[in-house]
Amino acid sequence: MFTTKKSLFAASIITLSLSAASITSVNAASHEKKTEDVVIAVVNGDKIMKSTLDGYLQILQKQKRGKTDPQEALNDLVATEIALQQARKTDILERPASKKAISDYSRNILLQTWTKEKIESFNIDEPAIKEAYDERVANLASKEFNARHILVKTEDEAKAVIKATAAEGADFAEIAKEKSTGPSGSNGGSLGWFKAKTMVPAFSNAVKTMNKGDISKEPVKTQFGYHIIKLEDSRDAKLPTLESLKPQLERVISQKKMLAYMEELKKTAEIKITMPEESAAMEKADDKSMEKEAVTPKTN
Repeated sequence: MFTTKKSLFAASIITLSLSAASITSVNAASHEKKTEDVVIAVVNGDKIMKSTLDGYLQILQKQKRGKTDPQEALNDLVATEIALQQARKTDILERPASKKAISDYSRNILLQTWTKEKIESFNIDEPAIKEAYDERVANLASKEFNARHILVKTEDEAKAVIKATAAEGADFAEIAKEKSTGPSGSNGGSLGWFKAKTMVPAFSNAVKTMNKGDISKEPVKTQFGYHIIKLEDSRDAKLPTLESLKPQLERVISQKKMLAYMEELKKTAEIKITMPEESAAMEKADDKSMEKEAVTPKTN
C-alpha cells in the first residue's frame, strides 16, 4: 500500500492547481502512446499509471522547478487524485459556468487539432519552396558597406571639412577624430560594415552612389547634422541559404494554403449575418476611435 507523510501531502495540496493542469495534458499524451503501461498506485480504486508519472516528471523538468524526484512527484499525483475524487462529488460540472468552460475548451482543442492536422496535410513541393526563397532574398540587401564619416553641425563646417579632406596627404580618420561631433569620431569616424537600410535614407542613398575610396563631394544632410562620408569598401551581402530558411518558408506556404482553403470553404458556406447594421457601424466606429487613440501622442 502507498503511504505519504503529512508534510509531503500538505505540500502537494498547495501545488494542486499546477499539478492538475499538468496532469490533464500528461494523461492526454499517455492515451496516445501505445507502449505497455503499468499501475504504480491505486487511490480509492482509481489507478495512477507509470506513463502519467513519467510525463509529469518531464513537465517538472521543463518548468525547472527542481522537483524531479519520482517519489515526490508521485505524492503530487496521489494528492491530485484525492482532490479530484472529492471534486467529483460536488455539482461543479453541472454549473453553467463549468459547462461553458468545458465547451470552450473542447471547441479550442477541436479547432487547434484540426487546423494543425490540416496544415500538415498540405503538399509543399520543392519548386514552391524555391519560389518563396527567391522572393524572400530578393527583398534582402544585396550589398554591404564599410564607411567612415565626419559629423558636424553646420553646412559651412561641412564644406570646410570636405576641403580639408581633399588636401594632399590628408588623413580622413585623423580629421574625423579632430572635427566629428558623432560618437564614432574618436574611432576615426569608422562605422564598420553595415547594410544601407540600417542608415537614414539620405545617408544610405549617398553611400549607394559611391565607389571604394570616394569621399562625398557635397555635405549629406540628415536630422543629426551634416555628414562627410568616405566609402572604405563594399561587398556582396551574405544571404541566408535555402536550407536555413526552408522550415520557415514551409510554414509560410502552409499558412497561405490554409487561408486559401478557408476562403474556398467560405464561398460554399451558408452564412447569415444577424447583427443589426447599426450595431455593426458602431463597432467599426469604436475600432477607428481606438486606433486613433493608439497613434495619437498624449499631451500633459
